[in-house]
Formats: sequence, C-alpha cells, structure tokens
Amino acid sequence: MEITDREVFEIAMRAKEAYEKLASVVKSDIIRDELLFLAREEDRHREIIEKMAEKFIGGRTEPKKIEIDVMGEFKVIAEKMGEVIKKPDLNIDEIYEVAMKAELVSEKLYHELAGYAATENTRLVLEMLADMERNHYNLLRKQYEYITRYPDIYREEFYDQLMKDINFNF
Repeated sequence: MEITDREVFEIAMRAKEAYEKLASVVKSDIIRDELLFLAREEDRHREIIEKMAEKFIGGRTEPKKIEIDVMGEFKVIAEKMGEVIKKPDLNIDEIYEVAMKAELVSEKLYHELAGYAATENTRLVLEMLADMERNHYNLLRKQYEYITRYPDIYREEFYDQLMKDINFNF
C-alpha cells in the first residue's frame, strides 16, 4: 500500500491515545496500570518519531510517498482498536487481543520503515522501536494469560475484596 511519510508518522503517534482511552474505561487497577505503562512507552515512541519526522521531512513541502506492505494491516487494526474503545460494554479479552495484534503490526511497521532509513543510526532507532513493540506484545500476552487463568481476580470488586481478606496461617 502506498502511503506518505507524514501519514506513517501521524498513525504511529496515535497509539498512546488508544492505550489511555482503554485505561480510562477498564475497571481493574491491575489492567489499568499495565495500559498506562504502555501509554507512557508509546509516548516515548511518539517523541522519538516526532524528532525523526522533523529531520526526515526538513524543508520539504511535498510529502514523500513510500510503499509499506504492512500499512493495510496497520489501518485495519487501528480501526478495530477504535471500535473496541467505543463499545459501551468493554470486553477485556477483546481489548487484549486487539492490543496484542496492534503491537505485532507496529513491530512489522517499524521493521519496514527501517528499510527506508537513510542512515545507520536511523535504521537502529527504528529497529529498536520494533523490538520495543515486541516487548509490549510480550507484556500484554503475559497479562492476558493471567486474566484468562484467574478471571475472577481481575474483576474489580473481587480484587478489592481479595485484598481485604488476604490472610496467612504461618
């Protein structure tokens, strides 16, 4: 899919907003903290991308068109994330499934962008961002495994009561 360089940078900077929105609607403090951590991470990515965009675009007035294979997949997952966020009854499983897919697609996007890097340092930064997206995926996957293994603990009211009732016999 053909896309302009500016569109890539704009899309890549929306991830923070998506995680913050998800965090604002979930009931579990555990899940909220995880999502806010990822929002902060994505904000760091946004800062890096903005600096790259300033240098990349420079004085150019017309956006440069580039061929990104994963862009179609990225746009689909971004739309899906938007749909999930707007649902009145948020499904935690669905949040995690979409977020995990988004991280994997973001990883692919950064790898593809690295192929357009004009310098070795730019390529390294993009590869580093791709690795970070993989780490975000792994964090989400692990948290999702806990949620599916211990679903009652992640319900806010159960977790609050559990914390009050914790007791040891030793």
